[in-house]
Amino acid sequence: MPHGTLDIMKLEEEPLTYQVMFEQNAGGTFTARVEPDELVPFLHEEMRVDLAVAKNAAQSAQTDGRVRIGDIFLEENNLHAVMDYLEEED
Repeated sequence: MPHGTLDIMKLEEEPLTYQVMFEQNAGGTFTARVEPDELVPFLHEEMRVDLAVAKNAAQSAQTDGRVRIGDIFLEENNLHAVMDYLEEED
């Protein structure tokens, strides 16, 4: 079961997007690019991050430009489901 750091960075380009990275402590990085109105639903529904954590992270990323949250736990199946979901979007 992956534990790692969730890193959300606001990308100041047109259109505005957020880069979401999940860095596993054991190695490897998962990256997605998400539109502002999809950030909280993506974190909560697709990555299964607690809703309060997702909302706080999105707010911090909006105001500060970047937020890192350590010791995040993602179930392995949820992480693979997110990667499959994003591949379908491309």
